[in-house]
Amino acid sequence: MRTSPDRDRGILTRDDRDYLTGRKNLTDGSERNTRQRIRDRTRNALYDLEYLTTELEDRDVTQLVVDNGEQDKAIFDATEDLIAFAFRLCQRLPDSTDHSTDELFRTLMYDGIEKSLADDHQILDFDLDLKYGDPGLAEAEILESLHKGKPLSLSQLREAVNNGYLDDSYIFRPLDGNGFPKNVDPKEELSHDDYRW
Repeated sequence: MRTSPDRDRGILTRDDRDYLTGRKNLTDGSERNTRQRIRDRTRNALYDLEYLTTELEDRDVTQLVVDNGEQDKAIFDATEDLIAFAFRLCQRLPDSTDHSTDELFRTLMYDGIEKSLADDHQILDFDLDLKYGDPGLAEAEILESLHKGKPLSLSQLREAVNNGYLDDSYIFRPLDGNGFPKNVDPKEELSHDDYRW
């Protein structure tokens, strides 16, 4: 949910918001200066988050998230945008870096959560299994792997089950070209399916 572009200044001025949403056109020189000013203020605002995380009193944080005794939904919507922007920053890193977008974002989330914990607390378990993309392509890739007898990772199996890619026709045993389980002599394998009453 986007808040009104006419609200008070935050990182962006009203004119900045109008420019970014296409409601205001600028000349080339003015546009270049505006874009630089937005980048500078954004960078400095991100640096200021350290102070908000470590120095802003709990009562002030509570007043941010509660409005008239109720959860302030707009604040949490804005926080989703903060996370989305953090992910977008990770996506725009040059390809030459050592970490993938997912690894970098996972590290940011982990370290960010850890910074907000009390001194005598630590993260005991953290699992952010991040996968995104075209669901049709993901399903086709998993089903092709199954059909070719390739093993699935735990995350692929979870994705397949959670998204309904599989039905009762799948048996989770990799098969060779003859349809027998890989690395098993067919003469030595017996199962309950071999015995029909």
